[in-house]
Amino acid sequence: MITAFSNCPYAIASHDTNSVFNYANEVSLQLFKTNWDEMIGAHSSVSASKSLQSDRNKMLKRVVREGYVDNYKGNRMTFDGSFFQINDATIWNIVDSKNNSQGQAVLIMDHS
Repeated sequence: MITAFSNCPYAIASHDTNSVFNYANEVSLQLFKTNWDEMIGAHSSVSASKSLQSDRNKMLKRVVREGYVDNYKGNRMTFDGSFFQINDATIWNIVDSKNNSQGQAVLIMDHS
């Protein structure tokens, strides 16, 4: 497991260009009520209910266009099917040294 940000008090997660989770720190794993083996490799759409997929997709497209979205608020679903509210998050594009997209990441600063 990658241990970067392991001591961060906020949830951090990322997915690749196919929307497959490729990183989650311990806080994120706890927030989504899962473990590393279950989350890594799962499609990140599992984080939103079917009724919220359209809103999620619009937000991710906005991130692609603008580079990032801050002060994001939205409802998300845990791996056990329960829900939580994101009250403040930043989502950004991950790019390599040649500015090629490598996916997106999220920093969840506040949730309830």
